[in-house]
Amino acid sequence: MKILLMSLNSKYIHTNLAIHYLKNYICKHNPDHKSEIILKEYTINNEMDYVLRDIIKGDYDYILVSTYIWNIEPLSILFTNFRQINHHTKIIFGGPEVTYNPKTQLERHAFLDAVMVGEGEQIFNEWINQLESNNKSEAFTQTRGIIYRDDDQIISNSPMPLIEDLDCVPFAYDTNLLLGNKILYYESSRGCPYNCSYCLSSAEKGVRYFSLERVKHDLDQFLSHKVPQVKFVDRTFNAKKSHALEILNYLVDQDNGVTNFHFEITASLLDQDYYDVMEKARSGLFQFEVGIQTTYQPTMHAIHRPIEFEKVKTACMKIMEIGGIHLHVDLIAGLPYETFERFLISFDEVYNIGAEQLQLGFLKILEGTKIQVEAPEHQYLIRKESPYEVLQNKYISFKEMTRLKEIETLVEYYYNSGKFVHSLNYVIKSNEISPSEFYLNLAAYFNRNYYFDAAIGTYRLYEILADFYKENYENLEVFLDLLKVDYHYANLKGQKPLFNYIEIKNFNNKRLELLNDEAFRKETLNIDGNIPAKQILKNVEFITLGYDIMTLIKSDYKVVKQKINVVMFDYNQSDQTAIITIEDSKFIKEGEVI
Repeated sequence: MKILLMSLNSKYIHTNLAIHYLKNYICKHNPDHKSEIILKEYTINNEMDYVLRDIIKGDYDYILVSTYIWNIEPLSILFTNFRQINHHTKIIFGGPEVTYNPKTQLERHAFLDAVMVGEGEQIFNEWINQLESNNKSEAFTQTRGIIYRDDDQIISNSPMPLIEDLDCVPFAYDTNLLLGNKILYYESSRGCPYNCSYCLSSAEKGVRYFSLERVKHDLDQFLSHKVPQVKFVDRTFNAKKSHALEILNYLVDQDNGVTNFHFEITASLLDQDYYDVMEKARSGLFQFEVGIQTTYQPTMHAIHRPIEFEKVKTACMKIMEIGGIHLHVDLIAGLPYETFERFLISFDEVYNIGAEQLQLGFLKILEGTKIQVEAPEHQYLIRKESPYEVLQNKYISFKEMTRLKEIETLVEYYYNSGKFVHSLNYVIKSNEISPSEFYLNLAAYFNRNYYFDAAIGTYRLYEILADFYKENYENLEVFLDLLKVDYHYANLKGQKPLFNYIEIKNFNNKRLELLNDEAFRKETLNIDGNIPAKQILKNVEFITLGYDIMTLIKSDYKVVKQKINVVMFDYNQSDQTAIITIEDSKFIKEGEVI
C-alpha cells in the first residue's frame, strides 16, 4: 500500500501543517504503516504539468489532498487531468474547503472518491486500520468522518468526534523542516470563542487547548533550531489569558535572538499584564495581527462581532508605543450595512492607527458560515469560483468595490511596502487630508495614466508619486527630500535622477574620516575593533539634503527648515534601518558647499 499526502501551498516558503500532523500521527499511533506514507508539498506556482507528471510517476494507491480556498481551483484541474490517465488511484480530499460541502464536492468532481470531514488525524488513523483489517472498499464504509461515492450514490458515515486530549497529536515537524528556513505554522489551541458570521471557525463550538507543558516542549524545538518565523494559527491566541501569558513569557525568557513568533489576537482583551511582557520582549520577537474588519457598530453587530473600536484602537496604539512589535491590522470591505462612504471612514480610522501593515480584504462568502445563509437578505452577488469573493451587495455597488480594489493595490504598493513611510505621512498630514481622500486621488491619477494596467518597478513608484504630488500639492522640493530619505531608508542604494544631491567638497573623504573616528564608531554604530572604514561603508549610506528632514519628521511634519545637512543610514540594525543626523561641522564648513 502506497499513500501520498500532498498539498498545493500558496508559496514555497510556506508549510502545510495538516498533512504533517497526519503523517506524524500515524508514525506515533500506527508505526507499522510509517513506510507506506509519502508526504509532498507543491505550490500553486509550480507548473501543474510538473505536479501531474510527478504524482503519476509515484503510482500511489491513495492520494490524500489538503484543500483550501486558494488551491481548490488548481487542484480540480490537476485531478481532472490525473483521472484521464490514472483510473485506479483513490483520490480523497480533506481540509476547510471541502468540510462544509462534501456532497457538493463529490457531485461536482467525478475524479473524487471520498472526503474526510473535520479533524483528520483520527479519521486517517481509523481509515488505515480499516484498510488493513477489511476489504479495501469497505474501509470507506466503516470509517467515521468519511463521505464517499458508491456508484451513483453519495454516502455519509457518522462523524468522527473531536479530539478531546490534543496532546495525543504529535509535534508536526521533522528535523529537516526545522532546518529548512521556511515559515512554520503552529497551534496551541483549536476552535474560537467568537461567532463571526463570515468565518468558518464559528461552525465549531468552544476552544480546546494543548497543555502548556506540551506547548513549551514544541516551542523548544523551534527555538533550538532557530527557525526564522513561527506563525501561530490559533484563531484567537489570547482568548484564554493564563494560557497566552504563559506562552509569551516563556518565549521572552527562552528567546534565541532569531525566531519571530506571529499571533492573531483580539486587541480589546489586552491589559497591563500583556503590556508588561511586551516591554520585556526583544524587538522583533513578536508579531501581532489584529482583525478589526470594521469600525461601524451596526456592521459589527450584524456579523456577531460587537467589539468596541476605541478599545481596540487604544490597545493598538499602546503596542505601537512600546515598539519592537510588528503590528498588522485587517479590514474587510463588503460587510452588511457598510456603504462605500462608511467604509472609507473605517479605512481612515484604522489607517490612522499607524500599524506597519494594513490588509484591505474583501468579504468571501464561504459554505458553512452564517453569512452564507443571510446572503439573500443583503442581496449579495458572489464570484462563482474560489475565493467566492463578493462582487456587490445592496449597500455597495460593483463600481464602488472596484474603487476599493484600486485603493487596496495602492496600499500594497506604497503603505505596506514600508518604502514610503515619511513621504506618505507628510502628504496626508501637511495637506490636512484624510487617508482615503489621498488614495482615491492617487487612484484617479493612476487610472488617467493607465498605471494599473501593468506591473510597476519600485523606483518607478517613487517617480509616479513625485509626479502626482507635483500636480496636486505645494512644497515639491521638501517632498522630494522626504522621498529621498524614504528611498535610502528602504536600503535602495544608488543615486537616482529624481533626487537632488547637493555636492559638498571632499564629501567622500569626510565620510571615511568620520567612520575612522573611534568615538563615532563606538557611540553611534556600536562598532569596536579595527574594522576598515571602507568595509563599514558597505553597510551605511550618507546623503545630503536641502531641508532639515529629521526635524520635520520629529515635529509631526509641521516644522520645515531649509538647511543643507547630511544624514546617515545604518543598515546593520537587526529590526530596521537607523537614520542618524550628522553634526554640520563634520561635513559642512563655510565656503565648501558648491
